[in-house]
Parts: sequence; structure tokens; C-alpha cells
Amino acid sequence: MGRLLRYVRFPLLCCAVGLVAVFVSHGGLSPAGLESTWLTLVLLALEISLSFDNAVVNARVLEHLTPGQQRFFLSWGLVIPVFGVRFLGPLLLVSLAGGIGLGQALDAALHHPEEYHALLELAEPRILAFGGMFLLMVFLRYFIDEAKTLHWVEVLEVRLSSAGRVPSLEVALALIILMGVAFVLPGSLRSDVLFAGLIGLVLQILSTSLAEFFGGGDPAAGSMAAKSGVASLIYLELLDASFSLDGAIGAFAITTDLALIITGLGLGALFIRSLTVMLSREKALDQLIYLEHGAHYAIGALGLLMLAGIPLAQHNVQVPEWCAGLIGIGLLVVAFWDSMRQRQRA
Repeated sequence: MGRLLRYVRFPLLCCAVGLVAVFVSHGGLSPAGLESTWLTLVLLALEISLSFDNAVVNARVLEHLTPGQQRFFLSWGLVIPVFGVRFLGPLLLVSLAGGIGLGQALDAALHHPEEYHALLELAEPRILAFGGMFLLMVFLRYFIDEAKTLHWVEVLEVRLSSAGRVPSLEVALALIILMGVAFVLPGSLRSDVLFAGLIGLVLQILSTSLAEFFGGGDPAAGSMAAKSGVASLIYLELLDASFSLDGAIGAFAITTDLALIITGLGLGALFIRSLTVMLSREKALDQLIYLEHGAHYAIGALGLLMLAGIPLAQHNVQVPEWCAGLIGIGLLVVAFWDSMRQRQRA
């Protein structure tokens, strides 16, 4: 247990320091200070619940990276998801969707949070289409694989694995779902959602294909291994971006204070990073054999919820972020339980 705790000691310390800093800077025991600390804690929990399954999938990819690349993922790689994805990413999308300059979007984010929230809601369908298609492709490419032999829900997974004999079936299924979503949208929004969804699909295929291509070379070729690691790091960041986009939107439903959002989501991302490294270095996925299956089911559920949220929003129906987080945690708990039972039987 002590060996496992050393992985989360640093993120837990950072979470404590971050919460104390928010508490002190917002008035201490005053109502504003207590409220700000509570909201930061809620955002931290939201990020962890939405990205817990992301840690499981990332851990499998991280196993193929060198120790140096793993350290980059944990340290400098954290800057990309926290400031690039959770801050600059929505800022850029708000700028494009609202037809305003990046400087205006930044000014709205810092000084007019209500206006920034309204612009973010305008960009929300494109954000959900991109993230939803990326995650849906991660789910489909994992299960629609003829070479896959380990199955958890056999009645479904055996059939999906057999369907892998059909070339590019997962791409066709994802495009059919995207077209179905776009079909029920107003004409003014349809092309934007299709374009954003296609970008998510292409980036998922491109990043995983590059990693597989470079990783399939001669193991003695150091340059090929290095390229494989770079491609895998890119894939990890894109996967993290797809998970965090939904959380970045949902965070504004909790608070419009950008500093609290960055702090809460950033601390959650740090915790998930450390959990990813722990799962990878302790080879936990080799012992908990169904945990990866549960994570991919959770990813598929989140992707479908993000895509379904686009037409539902046109009828003023919002899918709460806690729903996606609860589904993901529930699937992982069941997968963990079944994995432990399988270990006892073995």
C-alpha cells in the first residue's frame, strides 16, 4: 500500500495547497472564501470523475514509452492539457464561433465571464461533435478488432470482434452516427457539426495509426521507437483534450470564475496524470484484466452522450456532467470487481 501511495502523495499535496490558496485568496472564513473553496473542490471531483477512465486507457499507451517520455507526460505534458486544452482551447473555439478576435475572447474570459460563458455555449455544438467523435472512435477501434481475444461481455464483444473482419467498419459506423446527429439539426448548424466531427474522427485515426506504424518497426531501430513515442504522446494529449472539453463546458455551469475553473480542473488533471503513471508502472492492467474493457465502455458512453447532447440542447435539454462521470465510475467499479473475481478463480 505504501508503494502505491507514493504515486498520489504529490498530487494530494498539490490539491491541499491549491485549496488552501483559494481559501485564503477569496476571504478565508468569509462566505465568499468558503464558497470558492467548495466550488474548486467540486470542479476537482468533476475532472477526476470524467477522466478516471482516461487514466486507464492512457496507462496502456504509457507502457510503451521510455521513462524519459513518461516523465515528460507527467511534467511538461501537464502544461498542455491544463493551459492548452482547458484554457486556450475553449478560448480559440469561442473566438471562431463568436467571430471575434482572440484578444476579445481573452478579455471576456478574464473580465466578463457571463459574456464568455454565452460565447462558449455558442461554440458548444462544435466542441461536443469533435470530442464525441474522437471518443466514439476510441471505443469502436478497441472492440471492432479481429485480433482481440480477451472478452468481458462476451455476448457483445465476440460479435464486435468478428465484425473486425470488415475493413473500416468502425469508421462507417461512426460516420453514420455523426450524420444521424447532423440530420436532426438546423441547416445553419449542420455543416459546422459535421466538419468538427470529421476533424475528431480524422485526428483519432491519424494519431493511432502513426503510433502503430512507427511502433511496428524493428525494435532495434531507436529512431522508430522514438517516433512511436512522440506519436503516442500526441495521441495521449488528443485523448485528454476530448475528455476535458466536456468538463470545460460543464465547469461554467458550476462557476464563471475562470481562476477557479483552471485551478479545479488543473488539480484534477494532475491527480489523473499520477494515477495513469501508477497503473502503468505497477502493471495493474495485466492483473485487473477487465479494467481496460470497462474504461472503453465508459469512453463510448461519454462519446455518445456528447453527441446526443448536441440535438438535445436545441430543445433546451442538458445532459448533466455528473451523469457521464457516474456512468464511467460505475462501469469501472463493475470491471474492477469482475477482474478481482477472475483473479481469485485463476
